[in-house]
Amino acid sequence: MIQLPNGCYCGELVVTPKNWKQLGASLKKDWYISYRFYDPQQKDKYPKGKFRVVKGMNTYLSLDTRRTATKEIIKIELSLLQDDGFNPITGVLNQPVINKAVEIEPTTPILKALQYAFEKITIEKGTRDDIASMLKFFSQAVNKLQYQNLEIAQLRRKHIKIALEEVKAIRPAFSNSRFNKYRTYLMILFSELMELDAVELNPVKDIRKKKEIKKIREVLTDKQRVEVNEYLFLNYKPFWQFLHIFYHSGAREVEMVRVQRKDVDLDNQRCKYLVKKGGDWHEVWRPIKDSVLPLWIAQVAGASPENYVFSEGLLPGTTAIKSYQITKRWYRLVKKKLGITADFYSLKHLNTDETAALLDIKDAAAQNSHTSTVITMKHYAFGEKDRQNERLKKVGNKFA
Repeated sequence: MIQLPNGCYCGELVVTPKNWKQLGASLKKDWYISYRFYDPQQKDKYPKGKFRVVKGMNTYLSLDTRRTATKEIIKIELSLLQDDGFNPITGVLNQPVINKAVEIEPTTPILKALQYAFEKITIEKGTRDDIASMLKFFSQAVNKLQYQNLEIAQLRRKHIKIALEEVKAIRPAFSNSRFNKYRTYLMILFSELMELDAVELNPVKDIRKKKEIKKIREVLTDKQRVEVNEYLFLNYKPFWQFLHIFYHSGAREVEMVRVQRKDVDLDNQRCKYLVKKGGDWHEVWRPIKDSVLPLWIAQVAGASPENYVFSEGLLPGTTAIKSYQITKRWYRLVKKKLGITADFYSLKHLNTDETAALLDIKDAAAQNSHTSTVITMKHYAFGEKDRQNERLKKVGNKFA
């Protein structure tokens, strides 16, 4: 066993195929490194440790280069585990890399500075998990390029761009969309470092985004809406009730599962939601529509003020569930059972577009708490451009 920081340990890093160092090693099959990681704090959840697989060498097509890459990846993985305290179970670096009582300095090495910024920022858990994952792969790229000793103040745009390109070798499925996500997350961390006077400028800002194909959001057809409604009503009533309340709320799933009974104002027919987007956290009141008011009344009946309205089983309770549980329910109860491919969040798009058609785009934006109609038109009200064009066709102004 290999002893690691924070009381953790792991087994030896093993390469598959076993004969990877020999002449007969095959390049036709995927190579990978594997080991089992143990965290005493996670013993109940992972009594046998967590089995981890590391790849990144299969893009090399000659035996010598693949062996060299494999050795380098083993070094990087061991460095992450031993030097940076990387925990494969939590996905974060747990080694206390810097004394928090001491201010960050421009001379702090790049990875320690980024980890420090990560620990300081206030963000939603989902985004925090994504940034932790980004840091893991970005750290591997930095170590592979031997940038790890660069002081944060010495870091330039070219270093980050090269490191992001290097991530492609570590993550072969590193799409343009994922590149842009990493860019955004690094900008967040460097913005924090700017506030701490560790850097003068944000070196990520001028790195251009990569072009992405903006896919049209798939939504339910009228027939599918009837099918889903009838099936859930007969078989999964709590989810049916959640679906209708969500559909007319203008909220996101993560906002819905945070709602407590004290946030629901039935007298004034409104509900208070906590909106967390980036570093901007604020509360908003959204109206409860007449059409779903009876469902809200039934949902909160008997709930205490501190109860979450949608807890375990989507009933009022003391535990806040995770928003991904809604997606999992939709996958299990709708996608698999009914063969529907549209995702649950598409309901928000569908309702936004219908609101824009029945009222106008400003009301649709207000329903979603958007600060302008630009976001609503670009991402949600997918039919608004066509409706706008139809209105323009009928404008009766004349030249003479």
